[in-house]
Amino acid sequence: MKRPEAVHLLAGAAITAIAAALWPGAAGAGPPATAPVAGATTPAAEAVFPVTVASGDGSVTIPARPVRILCLSASATQMLYALGAGPQVVGVDEYSTWPANAPRTKFTGAETSAEDYLPLRPDLVIVAFRSGSVIQQLQKLDIPALLLAPATTFANVDSQLAELAAATGHRAAVSTVEATIKTDITAALDKAGNAGRGQTYYIEVDPTYYTATSKTFIGSEFSLFGMRDIADPAGRLSTYPQISAEYILKANPDYVFLADTVCCQQEPVSFARRPGFNALRAVRLRHVIGVNDSVASQWGPHTIETFVALLAGTLRP
Repeated sequence: MKRPEAVHLLAGAAITAIAAALWPGAAGAGPPATAPVAGATTPAAEAVFPVTVASGDGSVTIPARPVRILCLSASATQMLYALGAGPQVVGVDEYSTWPANAPRTKFTGAETSAEDYLPLRPDLVIVAFRSGSVIQQLQKLDIPALLLAPATTFANVDSQLAELAAATGHRAAVSTVEATIKTDITAALDKAGNAGRGQTYYIEVDPTYYTATSKTFIGSEFSLFGMRDIADPAGRLSTYPQISAEYILKANPDYVFLADTVCCQQEPVSFARRPGFNALRAVRLRHVIGVNDSVASQWGPHTIETFVALLAGTLRP
């Protein structure tokens, strides 16, 4: 299994209707609306601090514009660089593979002692999940810690972009980033047309058949194209349920996406060799696609744009 961030952790009227339903504002002329951020004012007040922003465990006050940010969330790393806050970042976790020039460390975000981070002298730490009492330890050291929990919707992405922009002094960049994502998604939907509507899929998180339902962020990306997740009936207790080979054979999905190509070296050929899988519709139609593991666990601009483009190029009527 991958770490918590990985498994806990949008050609016409029809396309705009899908985008509008799943990402409010996507069908209009302007970028999607962002959730209000405490302390947010106008672009002219971009660098006004202190600022208070929402965090996953309560509000966080950032006394001054941070210049030594430690980011332990690969998705937040993408957002920071998209917003123009890259020069303020002094360290990112080992899962932050984009952009390539981000200062990667060996940190995983699962450290149990805040002292591990002190050599970098951070003035803001961004995390994707709670790890023991590290957030409380950082607070005692007067180092603001911002928890951005896994996004499950595009509205969550908008909110986190706004929070990071306010926290780092880049509020004016939010609308540009959102507009870019919207443009890329609209182009992908236009390219795919109705090819994905009603098509079923299975997204594999690891080869023991952990998967993701449509209630996850990756699921919301598939839903943009009108696709149906075979795992939804199994997702009553978890949005990342473990199913079985028999379950997949019975569901017989139209498409399979392998998001375990990095961690577990899975690929379409090895998937097709599993007992009985050569009879699957996705295998017979050559609709088994290997993708980078990050698509199942990250919701940053780069991952979103890359994955929706892949879907648009993959789907067939």
